Amino acid sequence: MVKVPGQPSDYSEGMLKSLLTLADVMATGYHAARVANVQPGDTVVVMGDGAVGLSAIIAAKLRGASRIISTSRHEDRHQLAVEFGATDNVASRGDDAVKEIMDLTNGSGADAVLECVGTEQSTETAMKVARPGAAVGRVGLPHMPAMDMTQSFYNNTTIAGGPASVTTYDKQILLKAVLDGKINPGKVFTKTFTLDQINDAYQEMADRKVIKSYVKVSD
Repeated sequence: MVKVPGQPSDYSEGMLKSLLTLADVMATGYHAARVANVQPGDTVVVMGDGAVGLSAIIAAKLRGASRIISTSRHEDRHQLAVEFGATDNVASRGDDAVKEIMDLTNGSGADAVLECVGTEQSTETAMKVARPGAAVGRVGLPHMPAMDMTQSFYNNTTIAGGPASVTTYDKQILLKAVLDGKINPGKVFTKTFTLDQINDAYQEMADRKVIKSYVKVSD
Protein backbone atom coordinates (compact mmCIF):
# COMPACT_ATOMS: atom_id res chain seq x y z
CA MET A 1 0.00 0.00 0.00
CA VAL A 2 1.13 3.54 -0.77
CA LYS A 3 -0.46 6.40 1.17
CA VAL A 4 -1.57 9.40 -0.86
CA PRO A 5 -1.45 12.73 1.02
CA GLY A 6 -4.76 14.17 2.20
CA GLN A 7 -8.26 12.87 1.46
CA PRO A 8 -10.01 11.84 -1.78
CA SER A 9 -12.08 15.02 -1.55
CA ASP A 10 -8.86 17.04 -1.91
CA TYR A 11 -8.45 15.90 -5.51
CA SER A 12 -10.25 16.33 -8.82
CA GLU A 13 -11.66 13.26 -10.49
CA GLY A 14 -8.96 13.55 -13.14
CA MET A 15 -6.28 13.43 -10.48
CA LEU A 16 -7.96 10.47 -8.77
CA LYS A 17 -7.89 8.62 -12.08
CA SER A 18 -4.17 9.25 -12.44
CA LEU A 19 -3.57 8.09 -8.88
CA LEU A 20 -5.56 4.93 -9.64
CA THR A 21 -3.26 4.05 -12.55
CA LEU A 22 -0.36 3.88 -10.09
CA ALA A 23 -1.87 0.68 -8.68
CA ASP A 24 -1.28 -1.12 -11.97
CA VAL A 25 -0.88 0.15 -15.52
CA MET A 26 1.36 3.18 -14.97
CA ALA A 27 3.76 1.25 -12.76
CA THR A 28 3.79 -1.63 -15.26
CA GLY A 29 4.55 0.70 -18.15
CA TYR A 30 7.32 2.30 -16.13
CA HIS A 31 8.75 -1.14 -15.35
CA ALA A 32 9.11 -1.82 -19.07
CA ALA A 33 11.03 1.42 -19.54
CA ARG A 34 13.25 0.86 -16.52
CA VAL A 35 14.28 -2.71 -17.28
CA ALA A 36 14.94 -1.65 -20.90
CA ASN A 37 17.23 1.04 -19.43
CA VAL A 38 15.67 3.91 -21.40
CA GLN A 39 18.10 6.82 -21.29
CA PRO A 40 17.90 10.50 -22.29
CA GLY A 41 18.10 10.83 -26.07
CA ASP A 42 17.11 7.22 -26.79
CA THR A 43 14.91 6.01 -29.61
CA VAL A 44 12.23 3.77 -28.13
CA VAL A 45 9.62 1.50 -29.72
CA VAL A 46 6.51 0.63 -27.70
CA MET A 47 4.68 -2.54 -28.72
CA GLY A 48 1.02 -2.27 -27.72
CA ASP A 49 -1.51 0.55 -27.52
CA GLY A 50 -3.53 -0.48 -24.48
CA ALA A 51 -3.36 1.24 -21.10
CA VAL A 52 0.01 -0.36 -20.30
CA GLY A 53 1.49 0.49 -23.69
CA LEU A 54 0.31 4.08 -23.40
CA SER A 55 1.74 4.25 -19.88
CA ALA A 56 5.02 2.93 -21.26
CA ILE A 57 5.08 5.89 -23.63
CA ILE A 58 4.65 8.22 -20.65
CA ALA A 59 7.47 6.37 -18.87
CA ALA A 60 9.82 6.56 -21.86
CA LYS A 61 9.17 10.29 -22.12
CA LEU A 62 9.66 10.71 -18.37
CA ARG A 63 13.04 8.99 -18.62
CA GLY A 64 14.15 11.30 -21.41
CA ALA A 65 13.62 9.41 -24.67
CA SER A 66 13.84 11.79 -27.60
CA ARG A 67 12.02 9.60 -30.12
CA ILE A 68 9.15 7.28 -29.26
CA ILE A 69 7.54 5.08 -31.91
CA SER A 70 4.06 3.86 -30.99
CA THR A 71 2.32 0.94 -32.72
CA SER A 72 -1.37 1.82 -32.64
CA ARG A 73 -4.07 0.83 -35.13
CA HIS A 74 -6.82 2.79 -33.35
CA GLU A 75 -7.14 6.53 -33.86
CA ASP A 76 -8.20 7.36 -30.29
CA ARG A 77 -5.22 5.44 -28.90
CA HIS A 78 -2.88 6.96 -31.46
CA GLN A 79 -3.97 10.47 -30.51
CA LEU A 80 -3.43 9.75 -26.83
CA ALA A 81 -0.03 8.23 -27.62
CA VAL A 82 0.95 11.49 -29.34
CA GLU A 83 -0.30 13.49 -26.35
CA PHE A 84 1.80 11.30 -24.05
CA GLY A 85 4.96 11.76 -26.13
CA ALA A 86 4.96 9.49 -29.18
CA THR A 87 6.76 11.10 -32.12
CA ASP A 88 5.95 8.46 -34.76
CA ASN A 89 3.44 5.66 -35.23
CA VAL A 90 3.54 2.35 -37.11
CA ALA A 91 0.16 0.70 -37.58
CA SER A 92 1.42 -2.29 -39.58
CA ARG A 93 2.13 -5.69 -38.13
CA GLY A 94 4.61 -8.49 -38.78
CA ASP A 95 7.31 -8.02 -41.42
CA ASP A 96 5.72 -4.78 -42.64
CA ALA A 97 6.01 -3.28 -39.17
CA VAL A 98 9.64 -4.35 -38.89
CA LYS A 99 10.45 -2.72 -42.24
CA GLU A 100 8.69 0.55 -41.33
CA ILE A 101 10.39 0.79 -37.95
CA MET A 102 13.78 0.02 -39.41
CA ASP A 103 13.20 2.66 -42.10
CA LEU A 104 12.26 5.20 -39.42
CA THR A 105 15.51 4.46 -37.59
CA ASN A 106 17.68 4.57 -40.74
CA GLY A 107 18.21 0.83 -40.56
CA SER A 108 19.72 0.97 -37.07
CA GLY A 109 16.80 -0.17 -34.92
CA ALA A 110 15.74 1.13 -31.52
CA ASP A 111 17.85 1.66 -28.40
CA ALA A 112 15.05 0.15 -26.32
CA VAL A 113 11.84 -1.75 -27.09
CA LEU A 114 8.99 -1.92 -24.59
CA GLU A 115 6.94 -5.07 -25.22
CA CYS A 116 3.50 -4.58 -23.64
CA VAL A 117 1.42 -7.24 -25.41
CA GLY A 118 2.92 -10.69 -24.93
CA THR A 119 1.87 -12.29 -28.22
CA GLU A 120 4.32 -14.22 -30.38
CA GLN A 121 4.10 -11.62 -33.14
CA SER A 122 4.63 -8.67 -30.82
CA THR A 123 7.60 -10.31 -29.13
CA GLU A 124 9.15 -11.33 -32.44
CA THR A 125 8.78 -7.79 -33.78
CA ALA A 126 10.34 -6.37 -30.62
CA MET A 127 13.38 -8.59 -31.08
CA LYS A 128 13.77 -7.70 -34.75
CA VAL A 129 13.60 -3.91 -34.32
CA ALA A 130 16.02 -3.72 -31.39
CA ARG A 131 19.45 -2.56 -32.52
CA PRO A 132 22.48 -4.70 -31.59
CA GLY A 133 23.20 -4.17 -27.90
CA ALA A 134 19.70 -2.84 -27.21
CA ALA A 135 17.37 -3.89 -24.41
CA VAL A 136 13.83 -5.26 -24.61
CA GLY A 137 11.64 -4.62 -21.58
CA ARG A 138 8.87 -7.22 -21.43
CA VAL A 139 5.75 -6.65 -19.37
CA GLY A 140 3.20 -8.29 -21.67
CA LEU A 141 2.26 -11.66 -20.18
CA PRO A 142 3.78 -14.21 -22.63
CA HIS A 143 1.16 -16.01 -24.74
CA MET A 144 3.53 -18.63 -26.09
CA PRO A 145 5.23 -21.52 -24.27
CA ALA A 146 8.68 -20.93 -25.80
CA MET A 147 10.63 -18.42 -27.83
CA ASP A 148 13.65 -18.58 -30.13
CA MET A 149 16.56 -16.83 -28.39
CA THR A 150 19.08 -17.27 -31.23
CA GLN A 151 18.78 -13.81 -32.77
CA SER A 152 18.90 -12.07 -29.40
CA PHE A 153 22.08 -14.00 -28.55
CA TYR A 154 23.97 -12.91 -31.65
CA ASN A 155 22.70 -9.32 -31.33
CA ASN A 156 23.70 -9.07 -27.67
CA THR A 157 20.11 -8.09 -26.84
CA THR A 158 19.30 -7.66 -23.17
CA ILE A 159 15.89 -9.16 -22.36
CA ALA A 160 14.33 -8.31 -19.03
CA GLY A 161 10.92 -7.91 -17.48
CA GLY A 162 8.17 -9.48 -15.44
CA PRO A 163 5.75 -8.20 -12.82
CA ALA A 164 6.31 -4.56 -11.87
CA SER A 165 7.71 -3.35 -8.56
CA VAL A 166 4.65 -1.16 -8.09
CA THR A 167 5.22 0.08 -4.54
CA THR A 168 8.87 0.92 -5.18
CA TYR A 169 8.16 2.90 -8.35
CA ASP A 170 5.25 4.75 -6.77
CA LYS A 171 7.20 5.75 -3.68
CA GLN A 172 10.36 6.72 -5.52
CA ILE A 173 9.08 8.34 -8.70
CA LEU A 174 5.51 8.03 -9.93
CA LEU A 175 3.40 9.40 -7.07
CA LYS A 176 5.37 12.64 -7.01
CA ALA A 177 5.26 12.88 -10.81
CA VAL A 178 1.46 12.65 -10.73
CA LEU A 179 1.01 15.04 -7.81
CA ASP A 180 3.34 17.55 -9.46
CA GLY A 181 1.34 17.36 -12.68
CA LYS A 182 4.35 16.08 -14.59
CA ILE A 183 2.41 13.08 -15.94
CA ASN A 184 -1.31 12.50 -16.40
CA PRO A 185 -1.82 8.77 -16.95
CA GLY A 186 -5.46 8.92 -15.82
CA LYS A 187 -6.38 9.87 -19.38
CA VAL A 188 -6.27 6.15 -20.25
CA PHE A 189 -9.66 5.92 -18.53
CA THR A 190 -11.87 6.91 -21.44
CA LYS A 191 -15.32 5.95 -20.14
CA THR A 192 -16.96 5.75 -16.73
CA PHE A 193 -19.24 2.91 -15.64
CA THR A 194 -21.20 2.08 -12.50
CA LEU A 195 -20.74 -1.18 -10.63
CA ASP A 196 -23.89 -2.71 -12.11
CA GLN A 197 -22.45 -2.01 -15.58
CA ILE A 198 -19.32 -4.07 -14.93
CA ASN A 199 -20.01 -6.51 -17.79
CA ASP A 200 -20.36 -3.59 -20.21
CA ALA A 201 -17.13 -2.13 -18.86
CA TYR A 202 -15.22 -5.30 -19.75
CA GLN A 203 -16.98 -5.83 -23.07
CA GLU A 204 -16.30 -2.33 -24.33
CA MET A 205 -12.61 -2.77 -23.56
CA ALA A 206 -12.64 -6.12 -25.39
CA ASP A 207 -14.35 -4.45 -28.37
CA ARG A 208 -11.71 -1.65 -28.35
CA LYS A 209 -14.42 0.96 -27.76
CA VAL A 210 -12.77 1.96 -24.50
CA ILE A 211 -9.07 2.06 -23.63
CA LYS A 212 -9.55 1.52 -19.89
CA SER A 213 -12.86 1.44 -18.06
CA TYR A 214 -13.29 3.56 -14.93
CA VAL A 215 -15.79 2.03 -12.49
CA LYS A 216 -17.34 4.51 -10.10
CA VAL A 217 -19.07 2.86 -7.16
CA SER A 218 -20.77 6.00 -5.84
CA ASP A 219 -20.54 9.77 -5.65
